[in-house]
Amino acid sequence: MPKSKKDNNSAAGYGSSDGQSSANLVAFWLMLAYCLSFLDRQLLVLMIEPIQRDLGISDTMFSLLHGASFALFYTITGLFLGKIVDTKSRVKIIAFSVFLWSLATAVSGISRSFFQLFLARMFVGVGEAGLSPATYSLLGDLFDAKKRSLAFAIYGAGIYLGTGLAFLLGGKLVGYLSGLPPTDLPFLGEIYSWQIAFFVFAAPGIFLSILFYFFVAEPVRGGQENTANLSAPAKEAAPVSFTAFLRHYRANLTPYLGHNLGYGLHMMFSYSFLAWTPAMLMRVHGLEIGEVGLYIGLCLLICGPGGSFAGAALSNYFAKRGVSDAQLRISAIGSLLLGLFGALSAGLDDTQLSIAAAAAAIFFMGLPAGLNGATLQTITPPHFRGQAGASFMLIGNILGLGCGPLLVALLTDYVFMDQSMVHYSLQVFALTTMPLSAILLWRVRRYFAIGNPANNADLTVATIDGSGAQL
Repeated sequence: MPKSKKDNNSAAGYGSSDGQSSANLVAFWLMLAYCLSFLDRQLLVLMIEPIQRDLGISDTMFSLLHGASFALFYTITGLFLGKIVDTKSRVKIIAFSVFLWSLATAVSGISRSFFQLFLARMFVGVGEAGLSPATYSLLGDLFDAKKRSLAFAIYGAGIYLGTGLAFLLGGKLVGYLSGLPPTDLPFLGEIYSWQIAFFVFAAPGIFLSILFYFFVAEPVRGGQENTANLSAPAKEAAPVSFTAFLRHYRANLTPYLGHNLGYGLHMMFSYSFLAWTPAMLMRVHGLEIGEVGLYIGLCLLICGPGGSFAGAALSNYFAKRGVSDAQLRISAIGSLLLGLFGALSAGLDDTQLSIAAAAAAIFFMGLPAGLNGATLQTITPPHFRGQAGASFMLIGNILGLGCGPLLVALLTDYVFMDQSMVHYSLQVFALTTMPLSAILLWRVRRYFAIGNPANNADLTVATIDGSGAQL
């Protein structure tokens, strides 16, 4: 088990073989946190029919609940927390973040209007904003460059495990609860029965936040790098201000933008596909919510983590054979195949073939899940990793959460003007966003080659201070 809170300032717990086991366990716990965050997000998608029925909202309003309300505060808070991640305890930030979003999820269960639910989802976004920037920085200091792909694959698998469990368990639970009459709760009054699901899924996060706070140690910053003098703020040798980070970002604009936009577009279609495929299967193929939860849930639980671990395994396999930029190559190919199978899933008339294509799309959706975070560490010095992670999440979530599901809804509402034609919107989105994602990732692949002497592992403070690190 990771060291207790009293040992949080010690690096010894991660230095031995036992320490590596502790690091693996921390990665597993972080995956559980990520799993819970996506379980919460997808639970809202499964409630689209009862929410629209009982709160009287349109597809566009629902997209604001699912995307904009969350993404707006997720991204804004993430930038602020990125600076804190680079200077304060990442373990405490993660523990507080998990606790806050779990509490806000419970509050979602007592919302009685679109505005109240919008506010609750905003605070879910505030809470979840701290998880990925802190995790990116933490995993960068727990694993060296050759092991990060697998570590980030473990973390990234939480996306699909959480979403899959939401479909399987949440789908059954919401399907059962939505058919019941309103329920009276002590002190809370009458609520719709489907809102009880929010309380059920909030409890595990509160428990995990307490576990993380008391039993996870804070590793030394920069402990896995060749340049130990970059371990700020412990040694205060390297600049950690936002201005210094912007100087570094501008000096390396091409690789950062290629990475952020390439993976951001991948997230854009991924979120849209997961948000609207359930509605597509119900509206176009006539499936019930319980059936959708079963089929898509199984696809996510099996194919999502399978893709995530396959991406890490393939990148390690080719890297050992001299393909140093394998991570970006695999990610670009994954984007193309995601677009292909996503469009097929939306376009096929046969329900079974549509679900099979969706399973393939989810596999390729997961392929870069462990690579986007790992590659970001390759070009980012340890003391900038919180801010670099927050900047990536800013772009990725503006595209993925803020724009993706909303643009699909706008296509459905205002271009095709028929809710039953949501599958056409998904096809258009797949065939426009994914080729562009692949092009961006392919063009910057040379910057992310593991072992490249220009990457962050060989940077010194002097190369960063002033004009910034040159790649």
